[in-house]
Amino acid sequence: MIEDERIVALFAAPERAPDEVFVARIARGVAAEQRAAAARAAAWRRFAVECAGSAAVITAFWLVWRLAPAALPLDGVTTVPAAAAAILILGLWFAIELRPSATAR
Repeated sequence: MIEDERIVALFAAPERAPDEVFVARIARGVAAEQRAAAARAAAWRRFAVECAGSAAVITAFWLVWRLAPAALPLDGVTTVPAAAAAILILGLWFAIELRPSATAR
């Protein structure tokens, strides 16, 4: 019986305090990985919004192009009423995309 206790004591892990430096380093690594994952998710959401906006603008241009009447001659200058609408759509898109808060992201 005493010999069994001696063997258990010899093979038991030593009692010591945890390595605080290692624990802190692992905790910082986990926090950094969580921040990186959040940044990746935000970047993918931003990419999806940009793709949806671009698709909307392209669709708007396509619809305006399809709905435009044939070019009308006006004093030798060809004008298309849809061109004004297309320029308006493009201007609105740039105004929304290039707002001052968009550069701070």
